[in-house]
Amino acid sequence: MSKKTLGKIMQAGIRLRQLLTERGISIAEFSEMCNLPLETVRNIYYGKTTDPKISTVMQMAEALNLSVNCFMGKCAHTVEEKALLRNFRMCGHHGKSLISLTAKYEAMVAKESRESTEKHKIPCLIPGGNVYDGIDYTSCETIEVEVAEKQAFVGIRLSTNDFIPFYCKGDTILLENRFPKNGEFAVFYRKGKIFIRKYIEEEKQYRLKCLHNMGEDIVVKRMDDIEYIGTCCSVIRED
Repeated sequence: MSKKTLGKIMQAGIRLRQLLTERGISIAEFSEMCNLPLETVRNIYYGKTTDPKISTVMQMAEALNLSVNCFMGKCAHTVEEKALLRNFRMCGHHGKSLISLTAKYEAMVAKESRESTEKHKIPCLIPGGNVYDGIDYTSCETIEVEVAEKQAFVGIRLSTNDFIPFYCKGDTILLENRFPKNGEFAVFYRKGKIFIRKYIEEEKQYRLKCLHNMGEDIVVKRMDDIEYIGTCCSVIRED
């Protein structure tokens, strides 16, 4: 799997997760809404299907009342938003003031409602076997987990103690979608495998330092020679 392919997989998955999360819709509920098999929706949601049929995309977009372009993230407004904007422009001063006040109030209520929700669901990868020499992305089991960290978008649950003393078996490492700062732990992709490393900036190169004695550091001169997936923002410890 190339860096470009992995990026496409992640972006497609992130887009669908964003739409469903914003509307509070589960995968199973969305499957019924668009009259598609649960496995089909699940594969797109988790990035296993990167080139769905146009008929599948149309069904999903219609279920969410979006145009296909908007569903794919290629336009700024939904069908409803375009209609609202058109009507707003046709109103006089009184109508515009009324719509603005109503929208402001409803946005505040919706924001408070979202913030009162303590947890949200994210996909979590569970690697099989030893992972000290890299995680094989294609062999990972994928589940959903609930987390309180708003910035977390994906997790990795360790099934071994290969990363002691930093992480233990059963730990779920949560990642946020940003590039790491010097000294932070992050997850990178290279040559078909995912690596958990400490990001270190050196004078003429970058070092992705191994967290144990069984693997080797990855050293690159340019960071575009390797794909970053996310930066570790928190960890959930197994009770």
